[in-house]
Amino acid sequence: MGNIETFTSFTTSNCYVVTPDNNSDICYIIDLPPDVEPALEYVKNNNLSIGGCLLTHGHFDHSLGMEKVDGKIYINLDDEFLARNPQEQLSAFTNSELEVQEYTGELNDIFTYKNKNISIYSNPGHTKGSVSYEFKNLGVVFTGDFVFAEGIGRTDLYSGSTSEMKESINNIFLTFNKDLEVFPGHGNTDTVKNILNYNSYLKEFING
Repeated sequence: MGNIETFTSFTTSNCYVVTPDNNSDICYIIDLPPDVEPALEYVKNNNLSIGGCLLTHGHFDHSLGMEKVDGKIYINLDDEFLARNPQEQLSAFTNSELEVQEYTGELNDIFTYKNKNISIYSNPGHTKGSVSYEFKNLGVVFTGDFVFAEGIGRTDLYSGSTSEMKESINNIFLTFNKDLEVFPGHGNTDTVKNILNYNSYLKEFING
């Protein structure tokens, strides 16, 4: 079995360092918040090598740490604009004129990333480019701001869509194995089964 370490940002977003195989030094970082340093320190202290930084979407609380990492960064390029241009998002969320530079480094198309143990799901709704990552050997799925244990991602921000969120819930989330453990972009983990049973926000979007 592997290991998952959770690092919660001051923005409340979760960053995960996933080591799928304890006999290997390869790890994957799910999302890169502004204060990604503790996750990177963990990687360094445990002599791990980053196999890829996998972004669930382009919002600043999940991507502003991009310039601090050396590993290759993968994202659904539908969210490339969001990831590269956090200034407007920051102004809207913080009501202040924080000076943040445009990210000019390389961003790789997540759908060109090949790993037989990782399934990639496109689930637009929160943003056009939102994706989830299932690590098959661990029995877990990282949903970003698609679905939380007790809610779903908001759809009223740039490139968000209520109709696409409904489609993603019905066509993607409902197809997940019910025993999968959901590791969301904010908040605690829970199983798909429990979320389907108790998440009232999710139930409103499920087709009758």
